[in-house]
Amino acid sequence: MSTRTRFVAATAAATMISAALATTGASAATTGTAASAPTATAGATAFEGEQGTYQSVNPNRILDTRTGNGAPKALVGAGREISLLVAGRGGVPGGVSAVVLNLTAVGPSTNTFLTAYPSGTTRPSTSSLNVRAYTNRANLVTVPVGTDGRVRIYNSTGTTNVLADVLGFYNANTTSNTGQAGSQYYTVTPERWYDSRADAGAIPSGDGVRLWGDYAEFNSMITAFAANITVLQGSISGYVAAGPTDAPGASTVNYSRGQVVANMSVVPVTLEDGLPTFYVMNKGPGSVQIIVDVVGVYTVGEEEGLRFRPLAPTRIMDTRSGVGGPVKPLGAGEARQQLAPASVAGDLTYALVANATAAGPTSATYVTAYSNDIVKPAVSNLNAAKGETAANAAFIEVGMGNLFRVHNAAGSTPMIMDVTGTFEYHTTAPAGVSATERGARERGTQRSAPDHGAARL
Repeated sequence: MSTRTRFVAATAAATMISAALATTGASAATTGTAASAPTATAGATAFEGEQGTYQSVNPNRILDTRTGNGAPKALVGAGREISLLVAGRGGVPGGVSAVVLNLTAVGPSTNTFLTAYPSGTTRPSTSSLNVRAYTNRANLVTVPVGTDGRVRIYNSTGTTNVLADVLGFYNANTTSNTGQAGSQYYTVTPERWYDSRADAGAIPSGDGVRLWGDYAEFNSMITAFAANITVLQGSISGYVAAGPTDAPGASTVNYSRGQVVANMSVVPVTLEDGLPTFYVMNKGPGSVQIIVDVVGVYTVGEEEGLRFRPLAPTRIMDTRSGVGGPVKPLGAGEARQQLAPASVAGDLTYALVANATAAGPTSATYVTAYSNDIVKPAVSNLNAAKGETAANAAFIEVGMGNLFRVHNAAGSTPMIMDVTGTFEYHTTAPAGVSATERGARERGTQRSAPDHGAARL
């Protein structure tokens, strides 16, 4: 593999789905990874050994207040917190930097939000997950782990059950926390790998789709895909699960009847016929449409790549108050250029781990965030119904000069962007190398994605 951190292959994609199939619809959650991690100088971290590498685990439920798994069997009350032990559970060893969780609120008695943050630190004034009364909602959160091996989860108002499924963790040390090599992250051209509306239609209960990519000689090195999974037109409330087999162990996206909702996920893979493969299964009682957009890959065994650097949540865009730009909502079809400022990004920053929020659009819409260096891809990051607040975690590649764009499909909407971590090139930049020079040297031009495929089960 070349020294570029964008993962490319020579063969163009054969099954690209048209941009016309991008989704619009309802979703109502304001999310964000809440963490009070030590903040390094942006883009200046000198990673060593395994530090900042990722290790995926099979999705494993380590918290369920409905059953007493990981916390007392009881609803979490208003203003109350869960102290969740993660070290030594679900495949997570002690001494890790951060843990990747799929956090879910189940049937809250009122509109509320949850905040996940490291044990032993002050709770930040941000949210990890917002959810409407009597619905279920999940979001991907990457949370630094306290020195006692725990994270804390706070509930704002009312009562709710809370679930947490562990997907993986980032190494804190120069040697692996498990004795196995960790994976580095590579950005890819965001691409829609599957849309059931363009296939055989809604997926019945118990069925799903198998997806694979072909990266030629790199296939055996791939350990996980970063994918945004969207569900819509569910005939009844249910959930979708993604994992390396057709029997995933935990939910990925929870949905209500007729709701359009997306959730970011880091999905571990298995090799089938020599190809890195994962499954997305409809575990609900009715039928549902499923869309899968792939935005990155994790690989092991390569010298080059990106490492994760956790940050305290930092707001870099808020069109309501003028943070990062004008006090002006995004208009229909507008792709506003944004800067990842020096407070979060530097010469070694290639991608943001962020929380993108559409706050009360004037019509149903979808939002896409992408590198300033490329043409807008035919994918979506989040979906919002008219008047509602919707958010989702997003892995956003930044272009030269650390610029990116945020596109709104329809109506107008206030937009918020909170950064909770970055993916950094893992070596020290040569003295005097600017972001523009770095980009010209290491990024290269935009490349096509590899061959990929999907098969209904």
